[in-house]
Amino acid sequence: MSNSTFYLIPAEKLAAIESWQQQILELIKNHNNPKPLNGKSYLTAKEFMVAVSIGRSKFDQLIAANQIKSIKKERKIYIPATEVERYFGEADNK
Repeated sequence: MSNSTFYLIPAEKLAAIESWQQQILELIKNHNNPKPLNGKSYLTAKEFMVAVSIGRSKFDQLIAANQIKSIKKERKIYIPATEVERYFGEADNK
């Protein structure tokens, strides 16, 4: 036979706990679906290089080795904003 313990919590405390749990759930959801940098979905090559502090030669190496996703439109190269976070995540794993 199990014993049960009941606690009385004031309504405002319960509401605060529920609000806090909602905030935690939102943070978890946002962590799984990162928002793009500065509201942009894509960065130019220069913006990406500044964001990850690399030069053009390193950027070209990453593109050639398919280590970052890129889209070439006309003469410009665009990088999905989510690649910045992924780049740092892979650097931590190495």
